[in-house]
Amino acid sequence: MDIVMYVLFLAVGFAGGVLASQAALTRRLDQREALKGPKAELPQIAVNVNVSEELVARYLAAYNLVAIPRDALKGLEDSLQTRH
Repeated sequence: MDIVMYVLFLAVGFAGGVLASQAALTRRLDQREALKGPKAELPQIAVNVNVSEELVARYLAAYNLVAIPRDALKGLEDSLQTRH
C-alpha cells in the first residue's frame, strides 16, 4: 500500500508540474504577443493567368487522356476503394 501511495504522490506532483509549466508558458506567450502590438495585414494578391485555348489544346494533346462520363462511374465507386 505504501508503494501505491508513493506512486500516486509522484503522479500528482508530475501532473501539477506539467500544468504549472503550461500556465507559465501560456502567460509568457500572451505577454510577448501583447508587446508586439497589432498584427500587420498582408495585402491580398490577385493572380490572373491568361492562357490561350491553343496552348491548352496542345498541352492536352500531349497526353493520352480518355474522358469517362461520371454516370458510368457511379456503380464502380464502392468497388474501386482499396481495402487494407
